[in-house]
Amino acid sequence: FFFVKEEMGANNTKGLYLCETIYPPENGVSCIPPEKLEKAIRKGEIPPKTDDDEEDLDGDMDAVIDDCIRQVWQYYDPKGVGFLNKKQTQQFFKDALNLVALRKMCKSKDLFQGRKEGAALDEAFKKINTSNDGRVTFEQFEEFINMCELDEAVQFVTGAGGEVQINTNVQMVDNSNLPSGGGPVKGKIEYRDYSALED
Repeated sequence: FFFVKEEMGANNTKGLYLCETIYPPENGVSCIPPEKLEKAIRKGEIPPKTDDDEEDLDGDMDAVIDDCIRQVWQYYDPKGVGFLNKKQTQQFFKDALNLVALRKMCKSKDLFQGRKEGAALDEAFKKINTSNDGRVTFEQFEEFINMCELDEAVQFVTGAGGEVQINTNVQMVDNSNLPSGGGPVKGKIEYRDYSALED
């Protein structure tokens, strides 16, 4: 997980946490490192998990999702001006992409599949800003969240289609000196002489 921690350093835990509320993990387990969540809870940036969280799952899911969308909106529109500018909208996109990268255990740049991140984020902003006024309204934001599952959102933002291809053929050791016969190889056992240590 060396690159996951590296990716987290540049991200804000609250943004990832909020993205995870609208795009919850299928297995119910957060991909955000526990120490980052604990630190954010201690700082008061995110609320601690309560029994009420589990009860919400049995309640009206539409109301729960609507509440999550409002919380996310309030985070990216901290002054309550009623719209997100390009920078705020792209920060939401980046946080969502970083969430996906953590889940897929890759770097967020891998999600772009060779495309330029800045150009893809600019294009995504143009698509979500249907009024072409440089501002994303709550209604536009809510429509985007409601119409896109997380994988669809990644495709929307990155312009990349299909599964993210990650190179898993990584050589961790130099295996050129290993025997090629496949199977155990007999060797000479040498014992260390510790007699010089005895006084």
